[in-house]
Amino acid sequence: MNSTPNPQPAMSQDEAKRRLIANGSDVDAMIAMADHHLIAGDNRAASGYYNVGLQHLHRLGRAGEPIAGHVSEMMGWLDQQFANHLEQGLAAMGFPRKDWHPRFANSIAIMQGKASRAPVPVRYPQNPQTFFYDGLPLVHFADREDFAWAEAVEAQTDAIRTEAEALLGATGGFDAYVKKIHDRPQGDVHGMLENRDWTSFELTEKGVFVDERTALCPITTETLNERAPLCRIVSRAPTPMFSLLAAGKRIPPHHGMINTRFICHLPLIVPGEGALRVGPLQKSWEVGKLMMFDDSVEHEAWNNAAKDRLVLIFDIWRPELEEVEREQIQALFATVDAY
Repeated sequence: MNSTPNPQPAMSQDEAKRRLIANGSDVDAMIAMADHHLIAGDNRAASGYYNVGLQHLHRLGRAGEPIAGHVSEMMGWLDQQFANHLEQGLAAMGFPRKDWHPRFANSIAIMQGKASRAPVPVRYPQNPQTFFYDGLPLVHFADREDFAWAEAVEAQTDAIRTEAEALLGATGGFDAYVKKIHDRPQGDVHGMLENRDWTSFELTEKGVFVDERTALCPITTETLNERAPLCRIVSRAPTPMFSLLAAGKRIPPHHGMINTRFICHLPLIVPGEGALRVGPLQKSWEVGKLMMFDDSVEHEAWNNAAKDRLVLIFDIWRPELEEVEREQIQALFATVDAY
């Protein structure tokens, strides 16, 4: 199908919204919402609703119904539109296909379904939710000693903790980490949606430091910007935050968005028994000692102490990436956002 499709939604957009508010898993309303977004030219939103709708159809045993065929047809058209946009956009940003780094080229082929990942004979592989970058070695916890800048960040632990404690004392400083998204389909995210067992104070919004927030923690901000090789991806990273895990609570197993970064924890308040598990390994936090890990591997955390645990979280580039790869990854997401 080369021409622009003309779907016929089964219900009005208002009716679809009403039904999804009542039941976020209403697959017929979800597909109708996708149809309306496609008609309006919002291909990204349409893709999101079609994709989740198809998953629900399979779960409900309805994959053989005509509506599933309709969804597959629409998704095929959208996939081709996106592939065209991606190649043209990357070329316009100075990265024509002939100049793609081999790992980058493989990753795009996998993303587009033109290639498959090599089999991974481990229980806990890299499994990012948004984008898999091919060819990076499997790492659970990175070795802190491999990062020359780590000591300079750790040296600021006391000052950073002082700023974080001031934020904790301010009314309304920390919000639930997992927040509702109003223009895309969203599940309950392992029961953490708007759950205040895990709260955070984020220094950035869509990868950009927010002046009103950084003014409240200037030492933290300067330390990260001047001493850590922050992962910088337009609209997505860096994502530095103070992360508070309530007493006796846990963060369920989950995967991060991309595997081109390591997540770093600088523990500030460790009140007692608690740990972070990444794949088959687990480590306990120690105040002032950095922990780095690949959050695209399944991970979870728990705080069994009687008081809250507080860490500074930030993301850095995987050190294996060449500069041109970082530039091409940045260009990729800029192109995606322009779709």
